[in-house]
Amino acid sequence: MKSRKLIGSTVLLAILIVLCAGGATVQSQEPEKLKPVKKSADQRFWDIGDGTIFDTQTQLMWMKKDYWQLEAQWVNWYTAQEFVQRMNNKRFASHTDWRLPSPEEASGLYERRKRNQDKDGDKIFMDRIFPQGSGWATWTSEDKGKMAVVVSFKDRGGKDYQDKLSGSDAFIRLVRGPIS
Repeated sequence: MKSRKLIGSTVLLAILIVLCAGGATVQSQEPEKLKPVKKSADQRFWDIGDGTIFDTQTQLMWMKKDYWQLEAQWVNWYTAQEFVQRMNNKRFASHTDWRLPSPEEASGLYERRKRNQDKDGDKIFMDRIFPQGSGWATWTSEDKGKMAVVVSFKDRGGKDYQDKLSGSDAFIRLVRGPIS
């Protein structure tokens, strides 16, 4: 009887170790272990070479391309939520913790002294390490009823509540972290 309990406990412990180890390798990646293939002019952003950009200032990892660049379609807030799930299910860049950014996180990408181009060739204020041709704004995780916050990278930047279904700034760039 004792040996059966011991075997059962050993099997359970082995399963827990495998699950914990597997989750740790997917979810965490220490910044000092990241090997950039390219760095922004000010060294703040690192292109990791796997479709992600690491922000050394905030410790956030961003998808290099946004939804428009990947799908060439507008996206409402609900579809953005589905996109998060799809990227996590695909283990995009070996991670399963992608999410919509908070308004503060998204606003951190706006830098008035930096110039890039959106999908229409218009000026946006985002580092050039992100490829040209993205949307000019991103949906965020902050919502209230039928509205959600969108952060703009155009003109003066800023955030605004838009209708989750028909918002006119219908783009999304996913984030994960902060990682440590």
